[in-house]
Amino acid sequence: MRFHHCVLAGVLCCAAGTAAWAERLPERLTLDGAIDQALRHNPTVQTAATRVRERAGEAVAAGRPTPSNPRLELETARRDAPDDTTTDVGIRIAQEFWTADKGELARKAAEARTTGARERLGYLRTAVTARTRRAFLELLAAREAVTTGERALELAQEVADYSRRRLEAGEANRLEVNSAELAVGQARAALAAARRERERARLDLTELLAADPADGFEAAGRLAPVQLDLPDRNRLLTRALQRRKDLAAAAQSVAAAREDLNLAEQQVVPNLTAFGFYKEEEAAEVAGVGVSVPLPLLYRYDGEQQAAAARLERAQVETDAARRRVRREVLAALADYRAARARLEAVSGGMLAAAEENVRLTQTAVRAGKRGAPALTTAQDQLLSVRRTYLEAQRELIAAGTALERATGGLVVMGQGRTNEEKK
Repeated sequence: MRFHHCVLAGVLCCAAGTAAWAERLPERLTLDGAIDQALRHNPTVQTAATRVRERAGEAVAAGRPTPSNPRLELETARRDAPDDTTTDVGIRIAQEFWTADKGELARKAAEARTTGARERLGYLRTAVTARTRRAFLELLAAREAVTTGERALELAQEVADYSRRRLEAGEANRLEVNSAELAVGQARAALAAARRERERARLDLTELLAADPADGFEAAGRLAPVQLDLPDRNRLLTRALQRRKDLAAAAQSVAAAREDLNLAEQQVVPNLTAFGFYKEEEAAEVAGVGVSVPLPLLYRYDGEQQAAAARLERAQVETDAARRRVRREVLAALADYRAARARLEAVSGGMLAAAEENVRLTQTAVRAGKRGAPALTTAQDQLLSVRRTYLEAQRELIAAGTALERATGGLVVMGQGRTNEEKK
């Protein structure tokens, strides 16, 4: 019996685990598809969306026309007299009403918080989009690093095979062969590290997409980031400050805190309760109306006013700090992007072409017997070093470009680009 329970529990766990993932990723995942998946399923975005609904519900509650529902009271009493017994009956209905626009102030504060939650959701969508773009492009870069590692191993094995043939022919010594075999071992280790980084990049992307990390998929396309068309610095700063939805959310926090302070200051004006009543006493009918109001003599809501004033001041300080932080983020990302762009252009231009030409010339010289295998190893190491530098520059450009996207609130977006073969 216990065995069957264990089996059933295992089946239920497996079913629950399968249901935890919204959908399987396609075999070929595009950048646009990854961003769409992240915006629909990323837990940060989903949590922010539930916060919007929560704030909207609070706004509905704050917008009620009266502080509370009507209050109905019923009473009955038995009156005993020496010569007669009668029953008294009483009915009372009362309703509390807002005074000093307290209901309107509460509604405005709640609506400001709802708007702020929506703005914060918009910013989080922009931030998640930028993070997903970076993760996807870094996966492409990691895949290129694996290709480079495989090419490095292939070249190292060619040199090692050539060195062994030279040793057998009496044209090389054991030192040259050992050096070539050491290079093969280093290339294998580097390839293993590149494959590990590719797997980590894949897992980082699936985490953003809220997808099953065991899903197998291939990132579509090749890495060819498009150069950003940037306005001048001052215009970029101005437009970024206007576009950043987290700054708009901070402004709504100030507005809500200001309404909260106004509401706290009006609490000293008590709400009014109106009531009507009907009684039957000793065969007599009594009906009337009245009002009641608490007297704010002992408690003047000083603490609430002090706390609300402090919250308003804090919201203003945080908003000013956020504006300074955004300016710093934009300027830092802009500087990083320009440096990364310059480095990538330098490496992908003359340096990479020269290193590839050196390998071809050295291979020709070695086949002609004019150079030895060590010269070919040096040229290949130089080429691989330049290619690694090129990949590092690409990663720096990806990081800087996507940081600029997030810092400007999505004003500038780094595209994946297309290779010359894909354009044809």
